[in-house]
Amino acid sequence: MTKRQFKPTYFVSVFVFLVLLDMIAGSFELSLLRHFTKPSMLLSLFIYFAVNGKSLERPTYILMLAGLFFSWLGDVFLMYDTISSNYFILGLIAFLTAHLLYCAIFAKRFSKRLRLSFWAVLVLLIAYGSILFLQLQDGLGELQVPVIVYITAILLMALTAFGRKGMVNVESFKLVFSGALFFIISDSILAVNKFLFDVPYSHILVMGTYASAQFLIAKGVLLQDSK
Repeated sequence: MTKRQFKPTYFVSVFVFLVLLDMIAGSFELSLLRHFTKPSMLLSLFIYFAVNGKSLERPTYILMLAGLFFSWLGDVFLMYDTISSNYFILGLIAFLTAHLLYCAIFAKRFSKRLRLSFWAVLVLLIAYGSILFLQLQDGLGELQVPVIVYITAILLMALTAFGRKGMVNVESFKLVFSGALFFIISDSILAVNKFLFDVPYSHILVMGTYASAQFLIAKGVLLQDSK
C-alpha cells in the first residue's frame, strides 16, 4: 500500500462540511435542510471508504461498507422517530446491525493474548453500561429489552476495538478505539436527551461525536494494514 491511498480525498471535505451544516440545521430546527444533510453525511463517508479501501482484505472491505450502509439507514429512520416510535425501533435495529458488523471487522484482528488492560476495559465498560441503563430504566417503558441489547452490542463493539491492540499498527488501533468511545458518548447523550432530561446543545454534541466516531473507525480500518 502506498501513502497516497490514505491522503484525504475531497469526500472528507464534503463530509466535514455536511456535518457542520447538519449541526446548524439541527440547532435552528431547519427540518427541510436536515432531510438533505443527515443522510448525505454517511453517504459521503461511504464513498470515501469505497474509493480508498479497495486494497483491504475483501471481507473487511465488504463488512465496513455494510456497517456504513446500516448506519446510514439508521440515520434515515431516526429522522422520523418523532412521527412514530416504530422509526426509533427501526433505527435502533439498523445501528445494532452496524455495531455487530464492526464487531466482526475488529474480531478478525482480535488478540488471543488477553492482557490485564483488556479485563480492566471490560470491567469499566460493563460498569458504565450498567449505570447508564439504571439511569434510563424508568423512562424506557417497553423499550427496556431492546435498549439492553443495544447497549450490550455497542459495548462489545468497543471491547473488540480494544482487542485489536498489538494486532494492528498503533495509529489504526488508536483511531478505531477512539471512534468506538465516541460512538458510546454520542449514543449516551442521545439516550439521556430522549429518555431522561433535555441536554443543552444535544444536537451539536450528538452529531459531533457521532460523525467523529464514524470517521475515526473508517480511517482506522483503512490504515490497519499500513506499516
